[in-house]
Amino acid sequence: MRTILEELAGRAQEYVAKEGSESEALAADSAWNLSQTLQHCAQTIRYSVTGYPRLKPTLFRATVGVLAKRVFLSRGRMRHPLDAVIDGAPPLDPNLSLSAAVGHLTDAVTRFTTHTGALREHPTYGHCTHEQFTRLHAMHLVEHLPGLARG
Repeated sequence: MRTILEELAGRAQEYVAKEGSESEALAADSAWNLSQTLQHCAQTIRYSVTGYPRLKPTLFRATVGVLAKRVFLSRGRMRHPLDAVIDGAPPLDPNLSLSAAVGHLTDAVTRFTTHTGALREHPTYGHCTHEQFTRLHAMHLVEHLPGLARG
């Protein structure tokens, strides 16, 4: 049985394969093109396994971060600035092909869903279980790419 995260990554693959218009997939106030958005989502999923480049201070993660995580998980959706890069991550390549970008996303999702070891702390939310990360990553994808939720 596929997780919601795998389902969304599959929809992204199908979307890119059918060459849909970027405006159909992206959030209206998106800061990036579709390739950059896919790269950004792939980065955060991959980093939950490999480790994020930089974390917010411990006190922040234990207070504001935990509260934000609880709110997002209880609401089933998130709101965050769509131009927020992952601190310390390599820049997003605006010229990377869509097929390469969706490949990065698919690879990151596969790595995450098959990972059986401990996950790394999120830079804002701190420690997350695999199930929490699955839900948070899915919400993150849908916020950036609402067209996938309609797919």
